[in-house]
Amino acid sequence: MKMTKKFAAIVVSVLSVSAVFAQTRTIKIASVAPARSSWDVQQRTIAKEWAEITNGEISLQFMNADAMGGEAGVVKKLNSVRPGQKAPIGGAIFTSLGVSNLEPRSNVMTLCAPFLFRNQNELNAVLTKFTPEMQQPLLEKGYVVLGWFNVGWAYFFTSEPAKTPADLKKLKLAVGGLTSPALANAFKSAGFLTQNVPADKYMSAITNGDIQGLFTIPMYAYAAGYCKTLDNVINIPLAPVMVTMVMSKEEWDSIPDKYKPALMESIKRAEATFVRDQKRNDANYLARCKQQGCVSFDPTPAERQLWEDQFKKDMPHMYSGSNPVVSKALYDKIAAYLKSYRGE
Repeated sequence: MKMTKKFAAIVVSVLSVSAVFAQTRTIKIASVAPARSSWDVQQRTIAKEWAEITNGEISLQFMNADAMGGEAGVVKKLNSVRPGQKAPIGGAIFTSLGVSNLEPRSNVMTLCAPFLFRNQNELNAVLTKFTPEMQQPLLEKGYVVLGWFNVGWAYFFTSEPAKTPADLKKLKLAVGGLTSPALANAFKSAGFLTQNVPADKYMSAITNGDIQGLFTIPMYAYAAGYCKTLDNVINIPLAPVMVTMVMSKEEWDSIPDKYKPALMESIKRAEATFVRDQKRNDANYLARCKQQGCVSFDPTPAERQLWEDQFKKDMPHMYSGSNPVVSKALYDKIAAYLKSYRGE
């Protein structure tokens, strides 16, 4: 009799454990994060925290976006192949270009406009103010924005010194290329000589002289070795390079509401870590580029003002045309808000 009771207890225990595991649901998230980067580490931290918060009910599985054909391929996989069929993945961590491809009406590429922001505090304030506006078109399309992460500020690395915007406009530049023609076209409309070169061909194009300048964050300039040939850097952070975590509304709604506040706090912690790491990484990788022989053009306040004035003068060209990458309406609202924020 005792053995029967003990056996029954074991069966109940096994069934209870099985029930818990049966309730675990895996949400696949495609990401453009480089393997083993601090960005990749933060993704793993988010996945670990979400599993702990939900007692194992939710498991985030991050997948490499490159294996899906890049961000354009990820956009396709966020949609079901057939009506009524579940999409292959439940979310993604996109660059602003990817979010723009997912839903152009979000106008998130406006955040990449050069000289719109002066520092991270201004960016944070604008995200707090304008996220609902940028998120609404995504919600209407069936996606929830969970977080915004700044992975660095974009600088120009060039083969020849460029001390003025006029100098830069004489060089053949890679600004997005084939993977983001909208951004390249925006710069081209402002008078820059942008080149349509895919990212995996950058090094050969740089070596051959087909690319004389690259718009990128210091980490990529150093890690890919671009700064060895493009050995001049204009030491002006022009724009934040943002990535956004989105999840299908169907997946988000299926998560019990009791967990959501804690899950969003996990995302907020990751956002703060990204900001901290970004500041350190930009400085560290700029220093490493210099150690490899890269020469930094450090403008005086007057020279920097010249750059800012010229880019702002060129901005109307960047939001004109039939398919502009920058929204004039949103740009004007952000600019007006920042003017008030700065007390100007």
